[in-house]
Amino acid sequence: MLLLGIDIGTSFIKVSVVDSSSAKCIAQVSYPDAEIPIISIKSGWAEQSPEMWWQHVQIAILKANATKKYNPEDIGAIGIAYQMHGLVLVDKYKNELRNSIIWCDSRAVEIGNDASDAIGKDKCLEHLLNSPGNFTASKLAWVKENEPDIYSKIDTVMLPGDYIAMKLTGQVTTTISALSEGIFWDFKKNELSEDVLNYFGFSKQMFPTLNNVFSIHGTLTSKVATELSLNSNIPVSYKAGDQQNNALSLNVLEPGDVAATAGTSGVIYGVTDKLTFDKQSRVNTFAHVNHSCDLNRLGVLLCINGTGIMNSWIKKVAGVNLSYHQIDLQASAIKEGSDGRMVMNFEAGQTYEVSFR
Repeated sequence: MLLLGIDIGTSFIKVSVVDSSSAKCIAQVSYPDAEIPIISIKSGWAEQSPEMWWQHVQIAILKANATKKYNPEDIGAIGIAYQMHGLVLVDKYKNELRNSIIWCDSRAVEIGNDASDAIGKDKCLEHLLNSPGNFTASKLAWVKENEPDIYSKIDTVMLPGDYIAMKLTGQVTTTISALSEGIFWDFKKNELSEDVLNYFGFSKQMFPTLNNVFSIHGTLTSKVATELSLNSNIPVSYKAGDQQNNALSLNVLEPGDVAATAGTSGVIYGVTDKLTFDKQSRVNTFAHVNHSCDLNRLGVLLCINGTGIMNSWIKKVAGVNLSYHQIDLQASAIKEGSDGRMVMNFEAGQTYEVSFR
């Protein structure tokens, strides 16, 4: 049986087809050819269109099929990895209500800080393992406060992977892992956080059905199957945030295991079985892919937002006609320390600052 993997990245949509018996990748494509733009109409804002993700997913799957390296009818299951913390809102007809406020958007920082103060900083850390900060719950509160007309039309709140699974299957589900990265999950009570919902005034009815990460999140609709030359009723049997997924792909599953990966951002991710948290919220703790109410498996995550996207910026200003590989080769020839030059970037939509010692 073949497995179809879909990655909803910030810069690209990536699709892979893997042989389940040998674990070998048969085909891999990405789309579009240039990085997907981040919409930043104000400093610190970062948005992307969920419908654009869906269009790119379809094109990427068709591109993979066009390689002729496999028979699309042999695909038996679909898995989804996605950029974490994005807020996706749909109405009762499953239509998006606005662009997704994505992970690197910082507009809701003060809203999250106020929530932490009101609920209690210690209580937030002990139950949520994080401050509400700038995560999905605070972004939803920003919409409620600043875009009441849109908020009034919300039927379902979801993460990016939930949205793509919905487009594939017509069904809407979520996971503890997804709810934890949105700061909606109470780890001590093993349920949606009453503290967060009550403080912000969110209804439980806005959240999808809760499933395990490794479970059936719906089956491919006949319409989508026909358009993508796939069999109908293929299950979406896995979906998780990109950092949890990256750790899984590196077999980082048990306490003490650590992964280091880089994409648009750069991340160090370690697994623990303790309900642990950073009192200063410098690192964050979320439910890992194998976490359950009976078995703690938490991912402790340190993220530097501007790792991969900084490479893109350097290419635009200093290496327009060079490939990333060529830039890497040139960089490797530079003396360590770069004569005191430092480039610092931690937020999308803000100026890159270059300083000299």
